[in-house]
Amino acid sequence: MNHFQPVSRISLFFTSSILCSLFIALIGCSTKNSPSEPVRKGLTEQGKVANMDKAATYGLISVEIGATKEQVSVDQEHLYGKFFDDRAEFYIVENPELYISSSQVNRLTLYFIDGTLCKKKYELDSDISTELMKAYGGFRFRALNDTTYKLSRSEKIVLKTKEGNMVNDKFNRFQMKWEDEDVDIRYVVFRDSLAGQLDLIEELGAYKQLLRAAELEI
Repeated sequence: MNHFQPVSRISLFFTSSILCSLFIALIGCSTKNSPSEPVRKGLTEQGKVANMDKAATYGLISVEIGATKEQVSVDQEHLYGKFFDDRAEFYIVENPELYISSSQVNRLTLYFIDGTLCKKKYELDSDISTELMKAYGGFRFRALNDTTYKLSRSEKIVLKTKEGNMVNDKFNRFQMKWEDEDVDIRYVVFRDSLAGQLDLIEELGAYKQLLRAAELEI
């Protein structure tokens, strides 16, 4: 059973007994966009400035989910593989010289189905949860281990600091999720390992169904 817990405004699997979905309503902050610069919805001004300094690769962030492969500037050398009679294609770009907010992207993975960009995953080198709350507003919180689940039942999920809202740093495995029309945005945080994991994922809401359909039709 999912548990929901309201707090201030703003694919990983474990046993159902430790998974928790909580809706958090936070007041989001919109950013002013210059009509002459490429913009990905939700990027903070700091993120856009950082990326404009890397104009050659900025398009990999500004391109929207749903774009065709021809609209995405990515070399074939980054092709990881083709699957399901070539209907699904995955590209991995190591150290693409991209930034999201103040965080550098260590690896970018692009997922195409039938020539359409259906998913992007950014592996980051620093936490941007505060910036994402400012950019996107309300989100769903999901505990991804038993420790975080138990803490989320007794402690505040979002704390207010001088730097802005931040997720309680006692939580070591969790997911933040936003839904924007047909696109889902997920931020996955693992803090309980030496390497850690910070993944920002954008995907079509129907991505898993499309991938499953491609698999079943071969």
